Amino acid sequence: MPLPIDKLPFCLATNKRLDRWVRIGADGTVSVLTGKVEIGQGIVSAMAQMAADELDVAIERVRMVPVDTLNSPDEGVTSGSRSVEEGGTALRYACAEVRDLFLQTAARRLDASLESLTVDDGTIRVRGRSETTSYWQLAASVDLARDATGDVLPKPASALKIVGRDVERLDLPAKLFGAAYVHDLELPGMLHARVVRPPSYRARLQSIDDVKTRAAPGVVAVVREGSFLGVIAEREEQAIQASKLLAAGANWSERADLPDVDDLPRFLKTEPTDDEVLREKSSPTATSVRALQAAYSRPYLAHASIGPSCALARWEEDGRLAVWTHCQGPYPLRAEIAKILKIDAVRIVVRHMEGAGCYGHNGADDVAFDAVLLARAVPGRAVRVQWMREDEFGWEPFGPAMLVDMQASLDANGNIVDWHQDHYTNKHVCRPGRHPNPGLLAAWHLDQGHEPPPTIDLPLAMGGASQRNA
Repeated sequence: MPLPIDKLPFCLATNKRLDRWVRIGADGTVSVLTGKVEIGQGIVSAMAQMAADELDVAIERVRMVPVDTLNSPDEGVTSGSRSVEEGGTALRYACAEVRDLFLQTAARRLDASLESLTVDDGTIRVRGRSETTSYWQLAASVDLARDATGDVLPKPASALKIVGRDVERLDLPAKLFGAAYVHDLELPGMLHARVVRPPSYRARLQSIDDVKTRAAPGVVAVVREGSFLGVIAEREEQAIQASKLLAAGANWSERADLPDVDDLPRFLKTEPTDDEVLREKSSPTATSVRALQAAYSRPYLAHASIGPSCALARWEEDGRLAVWTHCQGPYPLRAEIAKILKIDAVRIVVRHMEGAGCYGHNGADDVAFDAVLLARAVPGRAVRVQWMREDEFGWEPFGPAMLVDMQASLDANGNIVDWHQDHYTNKHVCRPGRHPNPGLLAAWHLDQGHEPPPTIDLPLAMGGASQRNA
């Protein structure tokens, strides 16, 4: 009979297999898998601390496995400041159960009671006896290809020795001395590509003269699918030069339907609204003697990360697809690609690598799909796409414009007796996988009838969106 789902933390309940979280190696290492990705917030180090504490091993033994859709648990999107709370809790439960399984095996091996065993850096001892064993010696005997039960609770806070202490950040050495980022990845036979964007959001490609582009040095392919336009070359600088030639030969139709950037407060306040009351209290009881009013606004804001969005993709001859990306949700990205291209998601592997840090949804998903579409023209060869700075400032998901209109009243003593606050903004979430319409930029240019999905707000319990960002 299946366990009730609320017996396990949510992320563990939806990814129950213990070996999707923890693997003990005979070489004295512990491999820890998580679906939460590193975007500069230090989550890799925090997860390592939690795992080391629950397993009673030194943090130096912990190997944090990069997230991919072959091996890692599916924890959705890393967002909303919820990784430690949700993913960390799931990992602690998984590690606590793994520790218990090893102790049970050790108890049988050493002919001892479970209560008489202690663990120190993976070595298991019997109190008052000299015999020992270890996780590493028992690794072949403990089968972690089983579902978590939720019967073993993590340690209380008072028993933790590593969590809450300073440790060296696991992600920093490669960033300082090596090639940590997806931008640095070089694969054998790798090609480089650039996308030629429309001149405005709803422009459509009418015609293209690509003769000069195809004759340019190093050009391997010109790709056009509807209004999606790009070029692939042997070298990056060749792709950049060829994209300029391609842009010069493109003829677009445009619609002048964007709001006036210098009059956004009026635009926000006069557009039709979908109202949500965040909090409402009773009418004021004291007499107001002074009224105050103020309005504050902000424009649409770009992330403006130091490193532009970047991704690599490679189609194999048999139709399998591999993607390297700094997105915040490898599994939702995989599902979105599969939906748009009408292929089985199991034939797609999305591998996370770090990119430039961001707060909120950036262009990582979009550039990954750019690479996927372009790489279809050259099966068997990886294609690297790095957005140009103008791509970032023109096409990444912007932070929405907002207007906050505030009114307050004071009594004779200066106490607030009334407060009213209105927020005007579009909803703030448009990540892939949250709507039947695809949430990937290039999909809207394929002329397959795809429209951008409507933005949404998550409940405040899930991190919120416009309600919190206001």
